[in-house]
Amino acid sequence: MNLRPRWPWVAEQRWDDVLFIHWPIPYEILRPHVPEQFELETYNGNAWISVVPFQGNKNRFRGMPGPIPFVSSFLELNVRTYIKYNGEQGVYFFSFDADSNAAVAGARAVFSLPYMKANMSIKRSKHAVLFQSKRIHEGEAPAQFYASYRPISQKSTAKEGSLTHWLSERYCLFTFKGNKVLKGSIIHSPWELQEAELDLDMSDVVPFLPEEYLTNKPLVHYSKSKKVHFFPFETVGEIK
Repeated sequence: MNLRPRWPWVAEQRWDDVLFIHWPIPYEILRPHVPEQFELETYNGNAWISVVPFQGNKNRFRGMPGPIPFVSSFLELNVRTYIKYNGEQGVYFFSFDADSNAAVAGARAVFSLPYMKANMSIKRSKHAVLFQSKRIHEGEAPAQFYASYRPISQKSTAKEGSLTHWLSERYCLFTFKGNKVLKGSIIHSPWELQEAELDLDMSDVVPFLPEEYLTNKPLVHYSKSKKVHFFPFETVGEIK
């Protein structure tokens, strides 16, 4: 069950060179790291963790003809898993690294989202995309990420009921601010994904999991570009 937002969208962004890196994780290993208020979802008995780098471009507020000052474009790397709250499917984020001071400060202050400052770069060639990140946020543990990736298949839309559909077609996140449970909705057209070839090296990006679970070959998907709309956060619950 995914409920349509009750308010109009408030901001627009284009995600470019999106990479989804997915690993199956035993439920009992991941469950302690997800707040008890959320139901950790599984697919064929496994929970899943995903690491997602991309570039956010053309950020603008509804009604504005041009981009948002200071955050018109930035790089992001997030770590997420798949949950339900009150029967609604969504995403729970463990961390966001970004190279925009304004984006990090705003997300932390307004929504209490775990954004952290990082030095990041993206380079594109005919053959691959190279994405690098080094966390430098004061008071936070360091983390490093390197990925060279390229699509190796034709675009396709995931079949409903498939693992790829279950992982990718998620249209809201859940988080906490104080004792409130917040829901942030994101609407976009269905993903057109490609299988991807990946050269990956990362350290401490998912520090709460034993490294053995992240050394297995991941499921990898790529999307060249996707326009998304963000909706106002809603309070959907309260921690007693």
